[in-house]
Amino acid sequence: MAASSHRRLVWYLYPSHVLIALAALLAVSWLAGSSVRGFYLQQVELDLEARAVLLHGKVAELVRAAQLESLQSYCREAGRASGTRLTVVAPSGLVLADSEQEPAAMENHGGRPEIIAALAGRSGGDRRFSSSVQYDTMYVAIPLMQEGQVVGVLRTAIALTAVNEALAEILRQIALSGLLIALLVIMLAWLVARHLSRPLEEMKAGAERFAAGELSGGITEDGPEEVVALARAMNRMAGQLDRRLRTIERQRGQLQTVFCSMVDGVITVDGPERVVEINQAAADLLGVQPERTKGKNIEVAIRNSALKQLIRQTLTGGEPVESDLTLLGPQGREHFCRVQGNRLADLDDRGHGAVVVISDLTRLRRLESLRRDFVANVSHELKTPITSIEGFAETLLDGALEEPEGARRFTGIILQQSRRLHAIVEDLLTLSRIEQEDRRREIPLQELPLLETLQAAVQVCRERAAAREMALALHGPEKLRAWINPALLEQALVNLIDNAIKYSPPGRPITIEARSGEGEIMIMVRDRGPGIPAAALPRLFERFYRVDKARSTRMGGTGLGLAIVKHIVQAHRGRVEVSSEPGQGTVFTIYLPDSADTP
Repeated sequence: MAASSHRRLVWYLYPSHVLIALAALLAVSWLAGSSVRGFYLQQVELDLEARAVLLHGKVAELVRAAQLESLQSYCREAGRASGTRLTVVAPSGLVLADSEQEPAAMENHGGRPEIIAALAGRSGGDRRFSSSVQYDTMYVAIPLMQEGQVVGVLRTAIALTAVNEALAEILRQIALSGLLIALLVIMLAWLVARHLSRPLEEMKAGAERFAAGELSGGITEDGPEEVVALARAMNRMAGQLDRRLRTIERQRGQLQTVFCSMVDGVITVDGPERVVEINQAAADLLGVQPERTKGKNIEVAIRNSALKQLIRQTLTGGEPVESDLTLLGPQGREHFCRVQGNRLADLDDRGHGAVVVISDLTRLRRLESLRRDFVANVSHELKTPITSIEGFAETLLDGALEEPEGARRFTGIILQQSRRLHAIVEDLLTLSRIEQEDRRREIPLQELPLLETLQAAVQVCRERAAAREMALALHGPEKLRAWINPALLEQALVNLIDNAIKYSPPGRPITIEARSGEGEIMIMVRDRGPGIPAAALPRLFERFYRVDKARSTRMGGTGLGLAIVKHIVQAHRGRVEVSSEPGQGTVFTIYLPDSADTP
């Protein structure tokens, strides 16, 4: 309603221009009509006076001679010839002659204004209705002089009907011309109003574009100097706004990228406890979708009651809040988190808000647990051979050296435990070296024929397999190539084949196969042993993990062989998987990138 009460600028300019122009035109027309009428009547009066002057001599002569009949005849003839009514009046006001009436029937004219003026010795004039001829008439009278004395008056007269018709025609011409000029003025006023309002309308349209965010198209700088200056100022303003908005958008994009890329989860909440922002990390921890969560109340968006309580405590309190919480992920996995809440002031004019940062410590806790287990396992693995060496060495020192058979047996045990201790240390050093070199990307990979490395690993293990009457079968295309480190891959294959030899019954065959498919190269080591329980498969590649600890120790295993295999495969940008069926055997599969995918 407020917008409709305002008119466009052109409707303010145009009517005022038209009214001013029409008022000026009417004034000019009225003045012109009045001037023309006055001028025309003045010219008629002068013409009548001139006619009277021309007839003065003859009329004066007839008046002096008192030849009234001749005077009457002369007035009729002269009046008819000039189209003028002529009247001769004596100083007493008596009509002596008249070109249109009988003098005897006419009343005394001594009281007529023009007669009074002429009897006074000067020309006189008047305009009035004539009772004798019944129409408006203009009269001009001049004195008839004889030796300085007024002997009579000669009056000329003309009907104003023709004069009025002529004046009316002139006024009609003036009115018609005024109408044409008025139409021209109206059109010119419209063009002028449009010319003045168009730049302002363009600026209005430009301002609306600016308000809508279209700051690239400027306003045309055309028109009066003031309008051009205003358009130029608005274009400068639009340019500055465009630059500032681009800067803000760029900074906002950078902040949004940082916000979305943060490893820690971040949630911002306003005063009414509605979620304003939530990044992907927080959404993953809470098992929600960011876009569907924004704008919802925390009662609906967050299922963890402890986290909701912490958010409310942050909103109501003035101090930062910190707590350790356990969050349940989408797959039911527990996440151990450190949650910190801080208050935000004036969040989008919605009162005080809060920002909550959720740090997922699950991996750190798991690594701490692995570190503790690793230390415990290393301590246990090293303690056993060290205790044996220490015990048998003390036994030898206590007198067993004097008994050759016992001394020889005890020395053999010490040697066996020393070798086991040496193997554990060597495997630990190997594992550490592979991890460090992989982290620094120092392990060189080359595109080489894969079958040669597999043959080398089989050759290393062939003697141990033969001792247990096991056949090693190798299958694979000779042209198969992969990006590998031959020494490390051979070590991984030797560990897998050696495990198959150790834990499979004698006489069972072991198959090593390589093939490519689906963008990967697969190397499979298959045995026909007792298999591995399904519960043990997820932890099989952990350090010092053994399915059967007593059997593994008896066979001389260090518990690090499969961990070394895992890290060697990871250094090749691949992965290793295991599948097993109790009583049917076990298959270890190494997946390497295809040779077309250069690391």
